Amino acid sequence: MSAVLCLLLALVSTSEPMEQAKAALSAGNYAQAASKLQPLAEAGDPEAQYLLGHMLDLGLGFEPEPRKALSWWLKAAENDYPPALHRAGLAYLQGRGVDPDPERGVHLLRQAAFWGYHPAEASLGQALLANTLGQGYVPEALRWLACAAESGDRDAAELLGVVFAKGTEETVPDLPKAVKYLRLAEALGSGKASALLRQLDPAKDAPIATENNVHLLWESARLGFPDAQFRLAVLGLANVPWGPSRQEAIKLLETAAANGHPEACYRWLQYLRKEGPVDPFIEEQLLRNAATGGFTAASLELGQVLARRGSPEALRWLRTAYQSGQSRAGLELARLFLDGKILPRDDREARRILLDLKTAEDPAVKKEAAKLLLAYFHDPEACGQAKELDPNAVCGSSASATAPPSLP
Repeated sequence: MSAVLCLLLALVSTSEPMEQAKAALSAGNYAQAASKLQPLAEAGDPEAQYLLGHMLDLGLGFEPEPRKALSWWLKAAENDYPPALHRAGLAYLQGRGVDPDPERGVHLLRQAAFWGYHPAEASLGQALLANTLGQGYVPEALRWLACAAESGDRDAAELLGVVFAKGTEETVPDLPKAVKYLRLAEALGSGKASALLRQLDPAKDAPIATENNVHLLWESARLGFPDAQFRLAVLGLANVPWGPSRQEAIKLLETAAANGHPEACYRWLQYLRKEGPVDPFIEEQLLRNAATGGFTAASLELGQVLARRGSPEALRWLRTAYQSGQSRAGLELARLFLDGKILPRDDREARRILLDLKTAEDPAVKKEAAKLLLAYFHDPEACGQAKELDPNAVCGSSASATAPPSLP
């Protein structure tokens, strides 16, 4: 039997018990999990050694035994298993199951972090920032925290924002970086970051831009606040005398869009369209950023783009646009349900939407809704309903549904 076949058989033979052990652990069947993990751990499987240590540390099916847990993590660490390196490092830092040994703890965390294990990056950054090894390690701490934050660790991003806002004994405050990481933490759901950003924003005292307080908007924009960047761009594009020049305004608009400001994303797309054809990927990304950021005017266009691509996600954004009062989105929704290509055909839902458009303010929308109604429905009520939408609708004609109207 070839060596490759032997290896494959070995992997198959160990993967099934491991999956069973994980399933038992997730279900809270700790005795079964331990019975599956024990032989694997004794055979040298680092994942099994880590999980068995985890159970021993937390007392899952056992009396808590931090010392035994650490011994299993150290065995797994010999194979450079990042989660085990991380937990063993924390055990040495905290003196859990062993006498505290900060140097060894940091060494183990560094090993896990060097493998790109983001929880270890965060733990290492916090430990070094807390002077676990004494002074002189703050720059390294900030680098590891940045790695963790940029991988989506909300607490690391929040901590970085606070550190850059206040500074430390070894570093001076860096407000642009503080804003950057607090905005990241805010996007990850940190309410504390939102509160800190409001405190740091110079433009909080300038809810209405005037010639006397525009300097606050400039200060806020330089710190990286996208709302101030966008507000300045609007002033410049409106040719307000004390606002930025048009060239500065365009640059500010681009920067605000790059920083994720929803309306800036939409306005920047309009600017690019005037300059020439826009790459479809860039167009979709800007519309998506605007729509997901709450700028509902972009949701109709995003829905149309996705519908042209045949994506069922179009339904979500067209519904969002329709619920925000964009009657044209109702036409697009009705077409989706009548066409039956992206979504299952649903005449009842399409008809309901078309009839709802009787309250639309745009006569062109009501006229188009009447055409769709007559094209797809031929029962006795259809003619009267179409005339409610458009008194000039011609029943019994060869009126047909037109293609989705292009947006201006």
